[in-house]
Amino acid sequence: MKEENSHQKLRIAFFGVKSWEKEIIEREIGKLDLYGVGIYEEELQNNIELAKNYDVISVFIYSKVDKKILDQLPDLKLIATRSTGVDHIDCKECEARKIKVLNVPVYGSNTVAEFAFALLLAVAKKIVPAHQSVEEGEFSPEGLTGVDLEGKTLGVIGVGKIGQNMVRYARGFGMKVLGVERNSDPKLAKSLGFKYASLEECLKESDFVSIHVPYIAPSGNSPGTYHLLNRENMKLMKAGSYLINTSRGPVVEVEAIVWALNKGILAGAGLDVTEEETNVENISVVMNNGTKKDDMKELLSFHLLRDRDDVVFTPHNAFNTKEAIERIIKTTIEGIKEFCG
Repeated sequence: MKEENSHQKLRIAFFGVKSWEKEIIEREIGKLDLYGVGIYEEELQNNIELAKNYDVISVFIYSKVDKKILDQLPDLKLIATRSTGVDHIDCKECEARKIKVLNVPVYGSNTVAEFAFALLLAVAKKIVPAHQSVEEGEFSPEGLTGVDLEGKTLGVIGVGKIGQNMVRYARGFGMKVLGVERNSDPKLAKSLGFKYASLEECLKESDFVSIHVPYIAPSGNSPGTYHLLNRENMKLMKAGSYLINTSRGPVVEVEAIVWALNKGILAGAGLDVTEEETNVENISVVMNNGTKKDDMKELLSFHLLRDRDDVVFTPHNAFNTKEAIERIIKTTIEGIKEFCG
């Protein structure tokens, strides 16, 4: 692939560019010898006619690159996603078309873990409703009693780079930690001070559960990580426990979170992601007669969660620090540079 693109000036377009990315992209893209560059705020699916003019596209998670989109981009050579996850891209279809897909495998394992732990503290200490109470003129701790972390058990589902940082932070707060991972590493567990457990054991024994696995769509007989946490296994959780999710929305059944909160199984939740998050504020989607029943349930569940005092909801923001954005853009540009030869 490198030989094919050697000495060839490619045209590249960035889609779904946010204000905090634009300056960095403009600075870093100047280091590449390109034929033309486009930087667009709109997502790819809303800008197909422009995308047809480019050989390389860079997208974020809200640009869906499926077969229908790819059919309209016959000259596409490379997709560089400014994310770790690639579930918004049909990678099998890209492989069949010999379109290279690049991601950002590591950009902020500390960044996301810090945010996840901030959510954990926020729900445990009732920080958001306390702030709202003061804003409304009530300077009283009545109804704002939180819980201690020291001596409690944190279950970390997915002990990769982000999960390992969560273990470190939890140990620093005097917590016990259980880790759920397909392949155990006794040396890692010993060095970080946690114990491996099955998912079921983790849910039964943990006071807090934080999720750090990628979203893997169901395929064949494999469920992937779709609804890894659902109503059936959330029944196992301790009464009064807390759930933190900064991974991907479909990993947790959103209706099950509402149910568990109503049943008192969960005392609170810190959520940076949710199912159908790209559509949660799009009224046209809700009013569309073609909207699937399951999608409607997910959208309704989101709105039910959003208005609760025992839920801290953020807009898929765990990645969003100055340092992490710099790393994401630089890694993306370097990947494009390498591809260009």
